[in-house]
Amino acid sequence: MDILNNQNQSIALQQGIQRFTISGKEKNIFAAFFLSLVFGPVGLFYSTVKGGIIMTLAGGATVLLGKTTDSPVFFKWGLIFVWIISMIWSYNTAKKTIKNDDKRLLFRNAESILYKALIFILAFTITIPLVIILIYIIRQGVTQVNWHFLTHVPAPVGEKGGGIANALLGSFLMVLMSAILAVPVGISAGIYLSENPNTRLAYYAGLCVDILQGVPSIVVGIVIYFWIVKPIGFSAVSGSVALAIMMLPIVIRSTEQTLKMLPDSLKEAALSLGVPYHRVILKVIVPCGFAGILSGIMLSIARIIGETAPLIFTAFGNSYLSTNIFGPMESLPHVIFTYATSPYDDWHNLAWGASFILLVFVLTLNIVTKVITRKWKVQL
Repeated sequence: MDILNNQNQSIALQQGIQRFTISGKEKNIFAAFFLSLVFGPVGLFYSTVKGGIIMTLAGGATVLLGKTTDSPVFFKWGLIFVWIISMIWSYNTAKKTIKNDDKRLLFRNAESILYKALIFILAFTITIPLVIILIYIIRQGVTQVNWHFLTHVPAPVGEKGGGIANALLGSFLMVLMSAILAVPVGISAGIYLSENPNTRLAYYAGLCVDILQGVPSIVVGIVIYFWIVKPIGFSAVSGSVALAIMMLPIVIRSTEQTLKMLPDSLKEAALSLGVPYHRVILKVIVPCGFAGILSGIMLSIARIIGETAPLIFTAFGNSYLSTNIFGPMESLPHVIFTYATSPYDDWHNLAWGASFILLVFVLTLNIVTKVITRKWKVQL
């Protein structure tokens, strides 16, 4: 009985497909596509009268609005949109009238190949701007980098030579202080969010982290300017606080997501042996997720090392080699901004060299992070 029912269902299905396939007069796909390509909405009448009327009215409305608003951009792109929709509509309507199943299968396979090729082309296209930027910065900056450039401070205006030693040291010190401030707080917050995901505090803390991640860097700089700079003056400490605030969301989220991926059996096994909860977290859970946490820290450093806006309001800059963290201090992004906007060609060359050094730092951090995440199979 079941066999007869299955046979009847398959026969009914085949008949339904056959009725769908042979309904209406078969249209030539190539003729339909060519007519809509040349004549636009008017060519759509070959495939479907209803579609031809709708798209012709849409094209007429686009022309009328373009003339009324006197907007050539709207007129041009509106007609292009109507033309493309007409071509797609004409092709799909004509394809539905094909009676031969082998021919329908052939067109399906051709569409799959075209879609895959389009996805590949689009995926390759998004890398073109990055490649162009990298090539241009490398060509302009690599010729400026030498030992003198890395070990000397900037020369006065009109003198040749000079370097970015003050900016390298300043960036290193401020990033180091930012990491010292942000990493312990970020890891602690990430541990709490992963261990207590259903509490009200965790919900609002996670919401605050998401909002903080979207705050523009210049806003962070202005806030730190009123909080710290106005009372004590420009300093590397205030710049480090601003950068630490920008590091926090990445460190917190990476720690939380990494620890959530660990199996509960690790913590349960340690607790069953009588290990205190805090030692389970510090000696078992955190070491097991160390690779993911380290990746998040490196990503956060790569995020802040190129920030200029908060440092303009906080660290301010310094033309001399300084290790006083309570005074103004130079940084790579600030020196690039200062020299790139100056009217002197020598300073422009220094800006290109500093841009190349900063690019190398950021690329190195991102590549190392990718290697760590791939080796330890960490998902960020």
